Amino acid sequence: MAALIVAAGVLAVFGPADVADNPVFGWSSALYRDIDTATASWGASAGTISDLVAEAGLVALAAMLAVSLWWGRGETRTLAVGLAAGAGAAGSALATLAVKSVVAEERPCTALPGVHALSECPPLGDWSFPSNHSGIAAALATAVVLAGYAAGRLWMSVLAAVTAVIVGISRVVSGVHYPHDVAGGLVFGSCIALAFAVALTPVAATVVRRVGFGTPPREPAHS
Repeated sequence: MAALIVAAGVLAVFGPADVADNPVFGWSSALYRDIDTATASWGASAGTISDLVAEAGLVALAAMLAVSLWWGRGETRTLAVGLAAGAGAAGSALATLAVKSVVAEERPCTALPGVHALSECPPLGDWSFPSNHSGIAAALATAVVLAGYAAGRLWMSVLAAVTAVIVGISRVVSGVHYPHDVAGGLVFGSCIALAFAVALTPVAATVVRRVGFGTPPREPAHS
């Protein structure tokens, strides 16, 4: 959560509305323009495909979390950690919307002259930083990583992390986000999921046991 406050403050101070000209995020504008130039010759369907990649990535991450929880059924720690961190996806969605309203960074497809953007540019007022898709993807991926670690299945963690990055990249390729929007979203989502895991895992463990899932707490050994 501290990352949210610090990043929002930095952007507010250095003028996020003029990303191309400020000393902190000018690199992001330049990289965005390079990607826009590289995709300028792509067909009209490319925007639809990039949007579908982002949405499909979120669905895939939710499915990975569900599978991780299924694998961990009967294991209180796996279920509790996965559920608590998974709740961070909803927390990330709300937090990124709150930060967007504070930072009020204009979308690159409307702020930068001469760019074409593969996807339809959101209207003014639908702010850019941080990327909500990236935040949700990172939160779900973090939940998968934590549940996978608890269940001893690390390969799913790698797959989830790669999927979250692909979701973020697709938002830049589609033209609706700067690279730093995506980077910020990934950091925010991961931090929020971790915070939810720390705060809610004990509660989730109690609930899991009460509804009949998971392992009961061990009895102390008697001498």
